[in-house]
This record gives sequence, C-alpha cells and structure tokens, in this order.
Amino acid sequence: MADNEFSPAKLISIENSFEKSSFLRAFHDETSRHIVAQFVRHLVAHSHEKQADQTETVDGSDHVTKIIRLGFGSLGAFLQANVTGPVLEGSSAVEDIFLAEFAEATSSGESSNDLVEAPIVVFRRLCHRSLDIDGVSPYPYIPHIELFCFSRFIFTSGIILPTELPEIWSDSRQSPSLHLSWTRLRIHLWHYKLIAQPSLSAGSLFTKSGRWTDVPTLQELIEKSLVEAETSIAGLVEASQDHEQFQWPRESRIQFRLEEASCHILLGNEAKARQSLQSATELSGFSYALSGALGKRTRFQEKNISQLVVLAKSLALSHTGPSEQHASDVTPVALPLNDDTLLENVKFENSHADKPRSNLPAELQDIKPDDQPQLRPEDHIILLTDATIRDTFSPADSLTSEEILPFAQRVIEDKSTNWQIYTQALLVRSRIELNRSRTVERAVLQMQALVDQIIVDTQESISTTKDSRGDQNESRAEPNIPTIQVTPDNQPGHSTNVQKPTSSLPAPKPTELASPQERLRYVNALSSPPRWHLESELAYAWTTVGSLVSALEIFKRLRLWVEVALCLASSAATDDQDGRGSGGEEKARAVVRWRLFRRTSDADESTGLKDDSNLDDAEVDVSALKADTFYGPERSPPPPNAPRLFCILGDIENDPRHYQRAWEISNRRFARAQRSLGEFHLRKQEWEAARDAYLLAVGVNRLNPEMWSRLGDIELRLGNFPDAAEAFQKAISTANSISGGEDARTWSNLGTALLSWYRQIISENKLHQDKLENDDSANLDDMASTKRAVEFGKSAHKLLQESLAAFKRGATLADSNWRIWDNVITLAASLSPNPDLDDVVLGVRNIIRIRNTEEALDVDILTLLVRKATKTPVPSGNEGEMETYVPPRGTIESKIVTLFENDIAPLITTNSECWALVSRLRAWRRDWAGALDAAEKAWRTAIGGVGSALSASSGGQGQQGSWLTDVNAWDVVVQRTSDLVAAYENYGARVDSIGSRWKGKARSAVRSVMGKAKESWEGDSRWQTLTDMMEDLKL
Repeated sequence: MADNEFSPAKLISIENSFEKSSFLRAFHDETSRHIVAQFVRHLVAHSHEKQADQTETVDGSDHVTKIIRLGFGSLGAFLQANVTGPVLEGSSAVEDIFLAEFAEATSSGESSNDLVEAPIVVFRRLCHRSLDIDGVSPYPYIPHIELFCFSRFIFTSGIILPTELPEIWSDSRQSPSLHLSWTRLRIHLWHYKLIAQPSLSAGSLFTKSGRWTDVPTLQELIEKSLVEAETSIAGLVEASQDHEQFQWPRESRIQFRLEEASCHILLGNEAKARQSLQSATELSGFSYALSGALGKRTRFQEKNISQLVVLAKSLALSHTGPSEQHASDVTPVALPLNDDTLLENVKFENSHADKPRSNLPAELQDIKPDDQPQLRPEDHIILLTDATIRDTFSPADSLTSEEILPFAQRVIEDKSTNWQIYTQALLVRSRIELNRSRTVERAVLQMQALVDQIIVDTQESISTTKDSRGDQNESRAEPNIPTIQVTPDNQPGHSTNVQKPTSSLPAPKPTELASPQERLRYVNALSSPPRWHLESELAYAWTTVGSLVSALEIFKRLRLWVEVALCLASSAATDDQDGRGSGGEEKARAVVRWRLFRRTSDADESTGLKDDSNLDDAEVDVSALKADTFYGPERSPPPPNAPRLFCILGDIENDPRHYQRAWEISNRRFARAQRSLGEFHLRKQEWEAARDAYLLAVGVNRLNPEMWSRLGDIELRLGNFPDAAEAFQKAISTANSISGGEDARTWSNLGTALLSWYRQIISENKLHQDKLENDDSANLDDMASTKRAVEFGKSAHKLLQESLAAFKRGATLADSNWRIWDNVITLAASLSPNPDLDDVVLGVRNIIRIRNTEEALDVDILTLLVRKATKTPVPSGNEGEMETYVPPRGTIESKIVTLFENDIAPLITTNSECWALVSRLRAWRRDWAGALDAAEKAWRTAIGGVGSALSASSGGQGQQGSWLTDVNAWDVVVQRTSDLVAAYENYGARVDSIGSRWKGKARSAVRSVMGKAKESWEGDSRWQTLTDMMEDLKL
C-alpha cells in the first residue's frame, strides 16, 4: 500500500465526495462486489467459528481510496436509515448484492432449517450475532444492520485496511492506519450505541455515566482508538517559532474535540469531558457564559427579576468555513408552549444594556439577552455538550434543570442552524420540561413530533420496497423492522399491521426536510440516539403523564420485552384485585419465560397452539401469556440477550440456576450473571459463595467499580482485610468520576480495611513476640497479614497513614457525614510517636460545623490539643508578661487557639471541663482576664448555674440536685472550685476589675458551695478539701 501518498486532506476529500450523491452509490462498482464477497465469507466463517480464507491483499492508492469511500458510504447509509433520515433510497439494490454473495458463500454448505426463512432474515441474523460482545447482544431489530457490519469489517478487522500503527513515527504521518483511527473510534462508539438497551428511564441511556459495566472489551477498544485518534489529530506537518501547521484542518480538530468530549461522557469521565470541551471552545474561539438578566417569565409578572440566560458569540472569521457554506434554514418543527401563565420566552428588560457587567468577558459585555448574534454550528454543539455534561454529572434536581434549559434555548432561538443540531436542542429542552407541570405537555408533544419527523423519515415505504424486490422475501423480512406510519391530511389513516400506528401529526412536506448529508454532518459530535432509543424516550415521556398503556404499546412495537414486562408489572398493579400488584409480576414472569422457553407439551395439547419459533412475536398478546405454559425446553438458538433475560428470570423466581445458565450461555463473559448470583448468596449470608461469585465477575469485567467495591465489602465481612483493601483500591482506580469509587463510602471502607489490617499486624507481632518470650515454637505461617504487607512493601505505620488518608478523602467527599470525620480524628490522634494535630483540628472543626452542638465535643481530644499547645514556651512580649501572646499565623498553636475561641467556646453550655480547657489555654497565652472568666464559667457550669451572679444559689433545683446526690458530680464541683480559687490566686491581681479583691471573691465561691453541700457531704474527704481552701483564704 502506498502509505506515503495518504493524508488527512485526502481522507476529508473522500468523505466530502458524498455531498452531492447518495451514500449507496459507492456500491456500484466491481471493487465493492469484491469487498462484499470477502465480508460475507468472513461473516459465514465467523458464524461457524472457522477461519475464513483471506489471502488477498489491498494495494494501490486508487484501490485504497475506493475501499475507504465504500466504508464511509456504508456507515453513512446505515446512520441515515437508523438515526437521522430521510428514507434510504435504493437500498434494495444493495441488499441484492449482499444476498447474491451470501447465496454463493452458503451454496456449498449443509442444509439447515434456515432455508425455510428468507435469505435476508438469515443473513441479518448472522450480522447481529457478529456484533455480540461479552455476552451482550445488540438491539435485534436494527434495519440494514449489514451496512454497519460491512463498514466495521472494512475499518476494524485488519483484513481490508491496516489497523496497527507503524513502529516508526516518521512512517505514520501519512499512514492510513493512523488517520483512520478516528473512523475506528466512531465505529466502536456506534457499536456500543447498538449494544446499549433502551430502558424506562429519563434521558438517553447511553449519555449517562456508568453504563459500561457489561462490555469491558468494547470499552478497551474505544479507549485504544481514542488514544490513536488523538495522536493523528495532534500531528504537525511542520512547526516553526511563528506558527504550527497541523495535518488536520481547524474545523476537523474542533469536531474531533467535541466527539472526544461525547466519548468521555459515555465513559463517565467528567474531568476529561470538560477538558475536551474546553479545547474545542479554544479552537473555535467561541465565547459564552451562563449569566443573569432582569426579565419576566410569566404573563402576569409586574416586576423584573433575575433570569438565567446564556450569552454567546462566535469568532468572526475572515473566510467562510464548510459549516457556513452548507447552512440551511430547514429545521424540525418546534412546538409552541401555549400556556396561560408562562411566556413562550423570557421577556428581558432592555434598560440593563447600558450597565457594565465586569464579570463577563469583554466580547459579551454589549450583547443583549434577547438580541444575540448568530452562532456557528460547531458553537451550537459546544453549548449542547456543556448542557449534556451538566445533565449527566449533576444531581437530578430543579436547580440543574434551570441551568441546563438556557443552553438549549440559546440554540433554538438562533434563526438558522443545522437540522440535527436543532433536533438535539429540542430533545434536550423536552427532557428538562418533562420535570415541570406547566411544560410537561409541550415536552411530550415535542418528543412525539421528533419521533414523527425522524423515526418516520427512517422508515422505508412498504409499497415501494415490495414493488422493487417482490413479495416473496419481503413478507418474511419486513416484520423485523418496527415501523410508524404517518398519513397525509387527505388520506384516511388505516393500517392492518400492528407495528404501524398512525400519527395525529401531519407528514412533513419534501421542502421541509433537510438532506441526508446535512443531517449527518455533526451526528457523531452530537452523539445522537438511534431511533429506537428516541422512541424509548418517548415511551418514558408518556409514563410521566400517567399513560403506561402508550408506553406499553411503544415497547411492544420495538419488541423490548424486558421493558414490556416492566410496564405490565406497573400497569397491572392498579388493576390487581388484592391491590398488591402480584398479578403484574406474574405477567412479567410469563413474558420472560415466553422468550426463553418453549411451551410445555401439555399446554400445547390443551390449547391447540403451535409453538412456532418464527412466529411474528410483535403480534402476540403478551398480556394473555401464562408462565405455567412455558416450562418446555429452552429455545434453540437462544434469543438475543438471553443472558440478560435469564438474570431477570432469576431475580423474579429467586432461582440461582438461572444465573448459572446465563453465565454458561455467555461463554463465561456476562459479569452480571455472577454478580446476581453473588447477591443471591449474600441474602442467604453465604459469604464464601458470594465471594467466589464476585471473584468470577471481576475476573471478566475488571473495569466495574461497583463490583470491586462489593467484593471489598464481602472480604471485609470475612475478615480478609488485605484482600478487602486491594478490592477497594481497585474500585477507586477503575472509577471514572472525580470522586472515585462509590464516593465517600468506598474511601471510608478502604480506611476501615487498612486500619483493620494494621491492627491485625500489631496483634500478630505481639502474639509472635509472646511465643518467643515463652520459648514456644513460633510459626511464620500464622502471620498471614504481616506477610501480605511485606509483599506490598508496606509497614504497619504506613498502613495507618494510608488509612488516615482514605478517611480524609471520604470525609472530604461526604462533608455532611460527621462519623467519617470522627474516624479521621481518632486515627490522627493515635499516630505515634507524634499525632497529626493538623488533621485533628480539621476533623474537630468539621464535626462542629456538621453537628453544631455541645455533644460533638470530645474532651479527650480537646485535652490532647491543649496539652500539645501549652508545651510550647511563650516568648516574652515588649512590655513584659502583661501582653497577650498571639501565636504566629499558620502554626499548630494558632490553629488550636482559633478553634477554641471561634468554634468551641460559643458551643459550651453544660460541660465544665471544656471551660477548664479554655481557661488553661488562655492562661498559656497570658490572657489573664479571659482565663479567669473561663474558670468562673467552668465553676458555674459545674454547680448548675451560668448566670451573672457568682453564687451556687443561681442554679435550678434540678441542677443542684445532681451534685448534691451524685458522687461524681460532687467531685467535679470540688475540682472546679479548686481551679477557680487557683485562678483567682494566680490571675486575679493582674486583672484590673478584680485586683486585690480576689481573696474575697474566692472565699465567696467556696462558702457558697459549702453552704449548699453541708447536709449532703459534710465529713467527706472532698469536704475537707473545701475546708482547707477556706483556711488558706483567711485574711
């Protein structure tokens, strides 16, 4: 292959060659038939687990160009048919090419039951099976799936085009394998989107993080292609001091960064997604900000209040880029709100335009919120990607919705934009408006309009297809494609096919539709959902307004039987006679068993039904199915996603055999099967069996932080602390979010595992030392934890430090969980030889912030802080010892003083020991008045009164009764009285307000306590202490 003649410019020219022609035109030459023949032979060999003969090599620059164009055309046609529309014309001729080669490849094979089916059905079934990965199957009813498999074969198999990068960098600059890595990344991403199952939940399933748990192999392929594509995009043609000239043009680099951001969103990497978005913004020169402006949102609002708005401005370029050259005014229909209270758009006040807004960039200062400049398509995608990141990684609450909506509104308000970009903006707005009662109606209808305009556009005309292909094969093949039919106003809506419901919205005119090339131009950067995902979102939208029946019909048409079972369980709960919804669960069980098992022989004889495996399952009345009639043998071959169905059946019937069967069918690759089996054993408290199941699960999927964390929990329960610590560390390292693992829980558990490991090592060493001292035989095999620590190169002290670091990280993430901060304090204070006082102070401060009560104060910890602080000698001031000492800022003494004065002292109400510590700390600082005041408050708190009078009689009767009857409380009162007398003696003369009267005040305090305690404690040893004090205080 002539690698040195290949460049990104040539790749872009090949891609642009479809601007004026159909994607399927690439199949109309001899080269395409030759490559199709190779693909079909490879597919058939793969289905029989054989190695196909691929001895021919690709050579010649012209031949490579044709092959790449063929791959681009195949992928573009597939996306046109399944994602964007319009209807893919001329597909029957391409199908004939595939079927002709398929017939030739299978002509010498053995006959099978597949011959009773249409060849196109058998062929597409093989294509679907070739996309299975890690025991997970794609959506089984994808139209024209052979086009995607063909493109995937060309770009990723390594048979037609090279996939390995050259070892020498100089050779890779013009290498197709390097520059096609971006295309391989797109192929792998779309492969995942076909794998991802639509579900009854908000938002597009594959735009949420944490969805990669079942396909780790595909994730590794995506990450590898992403690195290779990054290498290609960042490649330079030449670099000088003045400028850098890249191999890829600026528009391509912007689009790659946007696709990279979408990829990181799928992977769950928020930080990397924002970094990629920032790179795209800088390359585009785009400036935008989420700001506020005065305006009115309702019709009856009299005063202007602050409203969120996105201010944005594109960079003005001297030349017109490709995106501006293909700009179009054709966009999907945006439905009006028509609400009696809310305005269609926020009505902003114009008087604020003259006021400077220094917090905004200079280029946005003069922009009016209701009159903003037109943006470029790439900048529209930047706004929508920012909204997607906020939606994916932020809490699902009203504040997040208010932040996201202005981004979509800014794109919708632009006068002219790309068809697919506008569609995505309408979809984002509809997702947000589903959460508000006044906008939910528009949201559902808008999503219905998108389904009618996009999904119907991708549905071929039945009559046209039959005329061109004939009825022989089409009668069997066509039911595999779920359809929607939209009838014009002048034609009555009638359909005899259950898969073709009519729509109340009129079909769009041809002049109101955009070209396929315009729709596909930014489909990868937008990460647009396939049509079955979009229709699944519509089903969820109907459930938000209480129409489970509409959602059920959509899922039945899409043949998403798991979601059908969920809808049946939910809708039947309201109709159940006993009101507990048990009938719904039984119907769901029947649906799952119907998909996995054949009918029992008794049931077939009694009902007269024929168990036809080729029955058009979309026409089956699933609500009438009975689980008891499907206990026959398993269906062979098993249905798509059989491992997932077996796991669901295991959950319903609580039978571990179904989990084991799911594991076997997936060739021991479906991690969810072992995870479900592990949870089954956990419910029965079978810890060893649960651990074994989770070990198998993480063995096939080492990228799932949830399973690693769960395994750590089990090891922690079994007392295997080294293994638990390793599992929690794997959970943290494999997590994609900023926090790591499962937020604070995993970090806290890691700290617990490391701390327990440390204690186990200390216990083993102590036991070993005792045996040596007693001349007993000491076996090193009894020191398993110590040996594991040596293997990891960790000492006991290091384990303790790592445990503290883990607890600190967990406490930082869960800043409202005071128990984790308490663990931080305990560990930091127990470090030897020197406790980590900084962490102790940090922990105490956070516990006070969270609990804000006196009960949060730990006297032992506070005593440790005061003792450490007062060990430091106080330097003499300029004016002698009369000057209050202020510790240098940043020292531990300064932190302790600030903690006591600002956080602890305001909380103390009943704890006299805390006041005593405050007094001691103030005396160390030479704050004599403060120390004496704290000693007085400690004494008043001990005797039960905190009033202004220095008398024991100020306390209530209930408070007096405690120290008059309780020996421990009486001991505290004597101690506080002794401390107060000592404070008067040491500091009283130095306080101007007391001076020489300190003896009188001290005698008054002692006399007050003795007067109240005479009847209860006279003759006690502590009574004698008070008597000795009075003797010493006599004049």
